[in-house]
Amino acid sequence: MYTDYGSSYTQYSTVSERSKRLGATVLGGAFGMTCYYLPVTKAGFINESYRVTKRIAEKDIADLTKAANEITKNKLSNESKIILHQLGVAETLDAIKDKCKNLKESITDPTTVKAMKKDFSDNFKKYKKDASLMDTVTAKAMSNIKWNGFKWGMGIGAALGAALSLLATKDR
Repeated sequence: MYTDYGSSYTQYSTVSERSKRLGATVLGGAFGMTCYYLPVTKAGFINESYRVTKRIAEKDIADLTKAANEITKNKLSNESKIILHQLGVAETLDAIKDKCKNLKESITDPTTVKAMKKDFSDNFKKYKKDASLMDTVTAKAMSNIKWNGFKWGMGIGAALGAALSLLATKDR
């Protein structure tokens, strides 16, 4: 015969609360990663394309400045020679100075920037339909937008998953 003398037994789960929280955080992050597939807005595409163009121009200016410094010391490296050749610049200080001026104007002159952004805007639909029509700048811009969505989505999803798991496992 079985008698219960008022003792209560608590049965604990074999999975720890910490594991549940970690699992919910990972699941939330994985769910948030789907933000990679969110549609790209025209304004975001235009702005990111301009930022990519600006970064490329600034990098080229820095490389040209380095090459100019090497020319003044009469020690032009092979790397600088290749960069000058790729940019179509002669190995003279005047040619480098002119190229730097043109690059700087291409990202700072209001009419040039406006025309560049208009070109990005006019071709946005075409680029969305067929990615093979993109040039290096627009492909990089589209990639940046998608990966930023991926990273933000993963972070926000993980934070929400962690918060929900804390609420669900609180004071059991």
